[in-house]
Amino acid sequence: MYYFAYGSNMSHKQMQERCPNSKFIRKAFLKDYTFVYDGYSKKRKGAVANIIESPGRIVWGCLYDITEDNIKKLDEKEGYPYSYKKKDVPVFDDDGNVYTAIVYLRTGREHGTPSKDYRNTVLEGARDCGLDAKYIRDFLDVKLES
Repeated sequence: MYYFAYGSNMSHKQMQERCPNSKFIRKAFLKDYTFVYDGYSKKRKGAVANIIESPGRIVWGCLYDITEDNIKKLDEKEGYPYSYKKKDVPVFDDDGNVYTAIVYLRTGREHGTPSKDYRNTVLEGARDCGLDAKYIRDFLDVKLES
């Protein structure tokens, strides 16, 4: 089965720690959503990645091939079903292929600032996945509060 990661789970290092037998497939995008840092995570000490519906926009991320055991581990890490919900969505690659993938998302909350460490993990993952520099700059590399 496929999993679409758009936040810290884009980091290949983090995914290998959480789901050692997961396999990175390629970068992909989800239509009609936008990426935000919102809410507040005590563990992460700041806002965390989320996607919210936004017609005409896209979210770039990583497509992974995962197992049922990986889903159980991700459910725990993502706080499913209390924090994040799970949804099957169509994601697309640069070649026009469509994959049905699981994504974790939650109701949008007040936008916020991520911690430096969390943001850096998201940026590391974006580079791991080969995301476009402009997308990284415009959506993922937010200015941190001093």
